[in-house]
Amino acid sequence: MTSRRVFTGSMLAIAAIPLLSSAQTCCSAGAKDTKCCASKLKATGAVVLESNEMKTKIKVKCTKCGFLSAEIEIDTPTAEKPYTLDWTCPKCGNKQKVTVEVPAA
Repeated sequence: MTSRRVFTGSMLAIAAIPLLSSAQTCCSAGAKDTKCCASKLKATGAVVLESNEMKTKIKVKCTKCGFLSAEIEIDTPTAEKPYTLDWTCPKCGNKQKVTVEVPAA
């Protein structure tokens, strides 16, 4: 093989590594990016900021006035055990139910 073909082949192999590794689940034990798991959780009445296999950070958003609470750290919900919270807005007094769960496949 010529050096150009070797160089091109090695560059294509290097470029394929991130594509192949992105197919793995982001919540694996070795995951460094904690924000990627947040997209796999479904939140009602809250915003998921970041998540990993152990903890999840959320902010509750009032459905009436839009008030955002301080960050709350919760145990990451599983398919069998979603997180629920009865929350009252400190600004307007609106009561709402907050759920964070793994969406059904």
